[in-house]
Amino acid sequence: MASSGFYVKYTTHSFTQRISIHNTKSIAVDNLKITDHVPVSQDANIIVKVVSPALSVPTPSSTPSGTSTLAERSRVKVCEGVVAQWNGADDRNVDITALGKNGKLDWVCTLPAFGKVNLLLQWEVSTSQKEVINGL
Repeated sequence: MASSGFYVKYTTHSFTQRISIHNTKSIAVDNLKITDHVPVSQDANIIVKVVSPALSVPTPSSTPSGTSTLAERSRVKVCEGVVAQWNGADDRNVDITALGKNGKLDWVCTLPAFGKVNLLLQWEVSTSQKEVINGL
């Protein structure tokens, strides 16, 4: 937990979630999609920020036109065989302004035979010290 600010003090809580996936089969698994999520604040005074993977919410102005798809532009390579993207980014009819608003993200993994993948999701919740958040 950290506090900052000159006039208004803010408190930040950091959270980490780990997922381990084991392939117990003798064949590789391609394009395994795991949907994960971070909390979404309905209060403007409570800010939730995804730290890792370093996903940014695309906007129509930040998505250049060209041959690459939205899914290709919004993917973040996490490690060999693992990419992260906002849930729905690979849908052709997705509303770009809605990506990331529900807090859902997808891990797309390729697992080698008898392989293992570790996924790490980190986020921060910041609010003024006067705010009381239940459950933190």
